Amino acid sequence: MKNLALWIFSAFCCLAFPSLASEPATLQGSWTLQSAVYTKADGTVITLSDGDLKSVKILSKGHFSFVTVNKDGSFSSALTGSYQHNGESYNETPLTGSVPTMLNKTYEFKAELKDNLWLHSGMEDGMKIEEVWVRLD
Repeated sequence: MKNLALWIFSAFCCLAFPSLASEPATLQGSWTLQSAVYTKADGTVITLSDGDLKSVKILSKGHFSFVTVNKDGSFSSALTGSYQHNGESYNETPLTGSVPTMLNKTYEFKAELKDNLWLHSGMEDGMKIEEVWVRLD
């Protein structure tokens, strides 16, 4: 009888909280940029660390949006659009935003999740991108 009660309780928990039992690693949610290294085509390297700027990205059901402000609080950039995430592949297509040269292009990146970190790398208009994002939620 004890085993039956334990089995019923376990089954109830799995049915009542399915996301806890079976949710795969996902990028959906809110993220903040922790650090970044950008290498331009001419070899110039730009390194950003926590505090150099503030960037928040939100991903939900195939859509993304992000806004970046400079250290002094002034506006830097914002984009919204669609994304696809399959395993280590992450593609982003900005559709609206403050950087017209990036709109309606698909950018392909590698995405690696480690605990609450998202390691984001790839090429963007000839520049090598290496970013570390931290999950906010």
